[in-house]
Amino acid sequence: MIKENKNEITNKEETNIDEKTDTTDASKNTEERKVDNQRIPYERFKEKVDEVNELKKKLAEIEKAQKEKERKELEEQNEYKKLYEQAVQEAEKAKQNALNTKKSALLAQAGYDDDQAKALVKLVEGEDDESIKESIKKLQALFPAQDNFADPSAFNGEREKPKTRGADEVGAELFERIKNKIF
Repeated sequence: MIKENKNEITNKEETNIDEKTDTTDASKNTEERKVDNQRIPYERFKEKVDEVNELKKKLAEIEKAQKEKERKELEEQNEYKKLYEQAVQEAEKAKQNALNTKKSALLAQAGYDDDQAKALVKLVEGEDDESIKESIKKLQALFPAQDNFADPSAFNGEREKPKTRGADEVGAELFERIKNKIF
């Protein structure tokens, strides 16, 4: 009876030890899985990116088809006023986008990088080239473009300035040079 109890206890201890080692192995496996989960194979990544791009294309096609369908319905209902207003809004948006693109390009020519240009486009005023250029000049005075260039004379110090000479010294020197030629 006592031997059976001892056997049962030792069996239970062995199973507890096995369970403990299993849990540590399981925790190691989950840590390895976490690391593996953080790394995504390129093929899988590419598949997902392609899938997202296809979905974007389909969404754009569906939106275009819905707009076309709505336009046809309005034409059938002879509601040309709404069609005209929609066309005017689209033209205004296109004009605004073109103007912002033009401002960004001129800011880039002025020496601003892309991030600076995006931030400063809102501050550029004007609709024509002259007013935009004037506005950019004002912006350059307030917000100089950040360049990544270094000063070549940063540690060289300042050049020595020549000694200043007065008119008397210059005149005396000239006289010394020409006095042998005159006399």
